[in-house]
Amino acid sequence: MKKINKYEIFDVIKKSSIFLLALLFFIMTLTSLGFFVKISISKLHLPIIYLITIIAFLIFYKNDNIKKRIISIILATLVFIVGIVLIGQLYDLTSDGNTYHKLIVGQLKNGWNPVYQDSKDFGKEEGNAFDVLEDNYNQRWADHYAKGTEMIAANIYAVTGNIETGKAYTVILMYIVFGLVISYLINEKKKNVILSIIIGLLLVVNPITLVQFNNFYVDAAVMLSIAIIIYGLITITDKNNNINKFEKYLTLMSGIALCINAKFTGVAFAAMFCFAFYVYWLVMAHKEGKEEFISKLKEYSIFYVIAVVISIGVIGYTSYIENFVRFGHPLYPLYGDSTVQNIPEKEQPKSLADNNNIEKFIISILCKGENVLPSYPVNQNQPQPKIPFSVSKDEIKNYTIPDIRIGGFGPWFSGIMILVGIATIYLLIKLARAKRWDIFVPYLLILGVMAVLLFAVDGTYWARYVAYFYLVPIMALIGLFFDTNNKKQIIAGAVIAIAMIVNICMIGYANANNIIVNNKYVSDRLSEFKEYARNTRKCKNKIKFRRFSRCML
Repeated sequence: MKKINKYEIFDVIKKSSIFLLALLFFIMTLTSLGFFVKISISKLHLPIIYLITIIAFLIFYKNDNIKKRIISIILATLVFIVGIVLIGQLYDLTSDGNTYHKLIVGQLKNGWNPVYQDSKDFGKEEGNAFDVLEDNYNQRWADHYAKGTEMIAANIYAVTGNIETGKAYTVILMYIVFGLVISYLINEKKKNVILSIIIGLLLVVNPITLVQFNNFYVDAAVMLSIAIIIYGLITITDKNNNINKFEKYLTLMSGIALCINAKFTGVAFAAMFCFAFYVYWLVMAHKEGKEEFISKLKEYSIFYVIAVVISIGVIGYTSYIENFVRFGHPLYPLYGDSTVQNIPEKEQPKSLADNNNIEKFIISILCKGENVLPSYPVNQNQPQPKIPFSVSKDEIKNYTIPDIRIGGFGPWFSGIMILVGIATIYLLIKLARAKRWDIFVPYLLILGVMAVLLFAVDGTYWARYVAYFYLVPIMALIGLFFDTNNKKQIIAGAVIAIAMIVNICMIGYANANNIIVNNKYVSDRLSEFKEYARNTRKCKNKIKFRRFSRCML
């Protein structure tokens, strides 16, 4: 019997991740192109797009043996189906999930074409189960927000008939990022398998994904798409790997498209990281001579133009282009005519009003994890500082909140960041002394972009708005773990990794209990309603939640 090669196993995992990433990209792109020719989402969309992805995958990897290609497709399909089935069993009880997110997903699945219709123009008689009124608060978000994840969710919902299955995009992205990262570390960098898997798991099972994998929030998807972008940028920068150039660009373009079309802030995130590396690539090309510089300038520029056209001009047309044409700004209603109040500014604790973004970020990390709203009484609307690595039972309960405002990275994160800060400075000094500029510069670029984003983009006290920052401890772990000749580094990395695992376990424990309780509550209420409906000829159930009121039956 032929011995199984571990590198082949992780190559299959990587290719299954590429398949799923391409699938998500094709879902967004082909669905958007369909809107232009007046083809709305139907039950046939997902099967057809899946078939197209299979054909493209088989052609692209034609040099691989057919067995490996088929196994990769089967593995990807299993992940896709299992993710959908499991997530479909969990109810999203969040405010945002049950208002504009499901509103968009439901309308798209039922035939709404956002290229030619505003949500208020898509009437109940046409298939809009939500009966949107012109004065509905959520119509603004449905019409103008980015709809990338909602397109993915609507295509899944169209096939399954269960709207809850649509939110599987977060779990699918978690697998994609995990597969890409561990395969790169193991196959390309020849790093320790166990340590690589630990790093991959810590990256995707984090304080943001843990509280959002079971709902329609998109911050976890944004964070994971940033990880995909950075992966793409690093693989293009790294000349010492065997990854196909087209695969690198496909990965980067898919990450850009997902990031930009998951949330408005994704535009700034994707642009900053991509521009920083674009400049770096051109500087490096210039050192190799004029001919190389001109060649790379054309290559990189053409790629980014195509990425922007697809991400904003095609997938993001109904948001960015229409917002600009009709309201004077691509990020309407946050900017431009008739804008809404700055949400992060509106929701921040009153005590943070005079602090700059960096100060807000630091204060949030050093304080107890909880929601602190300006509407709370004076004695409850200020963040509470705490000793690093301390935790209370009440604090852990707060991590069931998917958009926790203060201390959202976990009860131990303040202590973890002290250790990570020291480790990061140490690693940068070590790399500079060793003149490992090929690692030092990309590392510093990523940290620099994050620093600029923290300074420039509002909402830094709110973990879900700065979820990309969780990549800092991950990068520190990679640097510490993979100098296997330095036992002190391995020990330091182990201490940080254990602290991160404990931090995650506390959040996971609280969230798991919350999911069990909520699922039981909803299941019991639905059973009661079904029984009532069975014994009543006509019944009308109205759900009221804040400004959300919908006739469901």
